[in-house]
Amino acid sequence: MTKIIQSEEIEIGAKMLQDGQLVAFPTETVFGLGAIANNADAVKSVYSVKGRPSDNPLIVHIADPEDIFDYMIDDDSVRHHLIDDLTKAFWPGPLTLVVPVKPNTFPSVVTGGMDTVGIRLPDHATTRSLIRATGFPIVGPSANISGKPSPTQVAHVMHDFDGRIGGVVNAEPTRIGVESTVLDLTDPRGLVILRPGYITKSMLGAVVKNMPIYLGGTIANNAEEAPKAPGMKYIHYSPDQPVLAVSSEKLAQVLSELADQSIKVGLATSVQNVEKYKTLVESVVSLGPTIETATQQLFAVLRTFDEHKNIQQIVVELYPDTEKNGAYRNRLIKASSTVVE
Repeated sequence: MTKIIQSEEIEIGAKMLQDGQLVAFPTETVFGLGAIANNADAVKSVYSVKGRPSDNPLIVHIADPEDIFDYMIDDDSVRHHLIDDLTKAFWPGPLTLVVPVKPNTFPSVVTGGMDTVGIRLPDHATTRSLIRATGFPIVGPSANISGKPSPTQVAHVMHDFDGRIGGVVNAEPTRIGVESTVLDLTDPRGLVILRPGYITKSMLGAVVKNMPIYLGGTIANNAEEAPKAPGMKYIHYSPDQPVLAVSSEKLAQVLSELADQSIKVGLATSVQNVEKYKTLVESVVSLGPTIETATQQLFAVLRTFDEHKNIQQIVVELYPDTEKNGAYRNRLIKASSTVVE
């Protein structure tokens, strides 16, 4: 039985981590599956419990911003000042920085065999207290079966891992709802966004004004190249039921066609469309009035429809391709078997 750890019981969670057990923890993005990052066996169990490919590196979570310099090669004054600027602007928060890893700091299983490591400072006071009490950084990939929708609630973690991990720190649903932006600071061209998130290119550019910022691509599943960050190579976020991502303009047409075929649809759409389309579908859920609410609710909606026995097809509204919508579109497209724009 997995223990639900209350915020006043953080020492219990820290002791579990020190003993090599896995403890799920809340952040502002999604729940993470924690293991102390200096215990190779504990970290290996993160991969095995999740069913995660071993070359998919893990993000390391720290408790204080200055801790990043303890775990990286700090031999570049430009990079050092860049980190100072970025962490002052965005930490604690949903930004992961990929930096050169200091040798013999973490087992190679943490970094996927790379000479870099992704580090972030989560914007959740309870989790920062957990890391401090543990006495060493903790790895924290999303606390879900690999490839499935990420967990934004304790119930999601328990659904996937009850009885398979030591504990989960109790908390409210996560505020942002998708994983952090991952920014590579080791590319000679400039800064590279390896994974989009809440922190956008323009937000980064407002802080870093003298360096180019690029959007990184993905790596094919069968490619020999190892990913520098999670989310670059493998299938992610997909529920068991097929997901159809449909642009706002094509939504009426697609729903009518599915209704004509008597396919039972679970629809997730903006609040103004709920009444408009409810007669065409088996079930409809509002994504709320803004892109922020849609992003926060996306994974929870996918999980809800996946457990709905009558749903044959999940349809989710795909918002326009703008920078602000980038994280939402990235996660939805990765979760979808088909995209209609």
